[in-house]
Amino acid sequence: MAAKTFFPYFLSHSKTCISFILLTLMVACTEETFIEPTRYGTIKGRVLALKDKSVVKNVLIRINPSGKTVQPDDSGSFEVPQLPTGSYSVQVSADLYKTDVTSVEVLEAQSTNMAVFLTLDTDQNKSPLIPTFVKPLDKSTGILNSTTLSWKSSDPEKDSLSYSVILFKEGQDTSVPIATGLRYDTLAVTNLDYESTYYWQVIASDSINDPVYSEVWSFQTRKIPDLPYVFSRKVNQLYQIFATDGKELLQITHTSSNWRPMVSPNRKRLAFISNSNSDPHIYVSDLIGHNPQRVTVVPVGGVSLTELSFCWSPDGTEILYPNYDKLYAVYPDGTGLRIIAKAPAGRFFAGVDWTAQGNLIIARLTGGSVYENFIYLIKAETGELSELITNKPGKIGNPSFSVDGKNAAFTIDVSNFQNNEGRQLNSRIFLVKIATGELTDLSTGKADGTNDLDPRFSPNGAKIIFTNTSNDGFSPKNIYTNSTSGLDRFELLKDGELAYWR
Repeated sequence: MAAKTFFPYFLSHSKTCISFILLTLMVACTEETFIEPTRYGTIKGRVLALKDKSVVKNVLIRINPSGKTVQPDDSGSFEVPQLPTGSYSVQVSADLYKTDVTSVEVLEAQSTNMAVFLTLDTDQNKSPLIPTFVKPLDKSTGILNSTTLSWKSSDPEKDSLSYSVILFKEGQDTSVPIATGLRYDTLAVTNLDYESTYYWQVIASDSINDPVYSEVWSFQTRKIPDLPYVFSRKVNQLYQIFATDGKELLQITHTSSNWRPMVSPNRKRLAFISNSNSDPHIYVSDLIGHNPQRVTVVPVGGVSLTELSFCWSPDGTEILYPNYDKLYAVYPDGTGLRIIAKAPAGRFFAGVDWTAQGNLIIARLTGGSVYENFIYLIKAETGELSELITNKPGKIGNPSFSVDGKNAAFTIDVSNFQNNEGRQLNSRIFLVKIATGELTDLSTGKADGTNDLDPRFSPNGAKIIFTNTSNDGFSPKNIYTNSTSGLDRFELLKDGELAYWR
């Protein structure tokens, strides 16, 4: 009875039981298969060299454990988007640099920014080869005062090399380079001293490894050449003194203004006027300007400073120079200052020369104007003056004796033009006979519109050296030579004046 009762009861309630069981199973299945949504973030950064903050080339970036790889753009910047949140290691590698590994955390919907600075891996890069000389050869002699140093080196990795050069003269102690950052394996050097030993060394650098030093090499410059002429030329608005043979050029002075070079009778010393002490004084040096010493205590003085002139005594023991109304003589060591002559009232000494023939001095004197000029003869022993040429019309230039003392050369502006600037229109060279005052024009062949100026006799008396320039007052001045007959005019050098035979 019980069984019968239960079975109908089960059948009557079977649909309800089945529904309950199915619902329970569905709930259980839903709980077991639910998946959390993936969250993403981004890594951004920039890769630079630690040393100079420059952009590193050929960089590869690996993001682990994602396995993604990227390369930065031309600015070194990179971006890795859509990375699941979590911890990552960022590995940055590049040729010649140490690999960098940085741990970062990627957060949901955020950019994780990072900066990577790579350091050079010297274990991967070799130093440049030690430089070797090309020229001049080590211990070579006769090297020109302007020459080119040349060497060779290379880098195993073909890195770009830069060079520094050390150069110093024997007797100096220096390791300071005269040039740095050179990208070529040559260096031009100028104004080296004659008859001097120089030492030089090259330092090569690839900017990665420590610099490498060459051996120290040496060379010796050539002997002082026999350049027959000295003259003045403006350099950066200052007069400087040069020596030349018409082709080769040697600059003798380099600072202040220096002009009116005069070579001693024995051809071993050079005297010139310089304003290195503000006032114009006479200095004496060797023939190439070494060891200049001031000679004068009383400065050079007179009308129109650059037109003033001085001279050596015939035996080279004294220097004769003007200071307004007085004519002084002084020894080349600066001692023995004495007055040789005094000018007549209202007149000033301007230019002088001294001959052993009769121990005579010839001098140009001026009045109150550069156009008022006189040529005097002076007895060196007594200082007695006598007029040779008296206020001839036209501006007159400084006289110089011929070798035999029988003649003197000077200039006269035959146009007799005058203005406030002291301009001349037709200055010509004349030869005057000391005994008679007779004049001979030597400016044969002079171009119209030019001036011949400052004549000086050659040591053998056969020629005259002088300056020629346009009379416009601003054109360059050029140096000429001519025979004493005036028939062999020749342009020796452009851009020069106040020439003298060396």
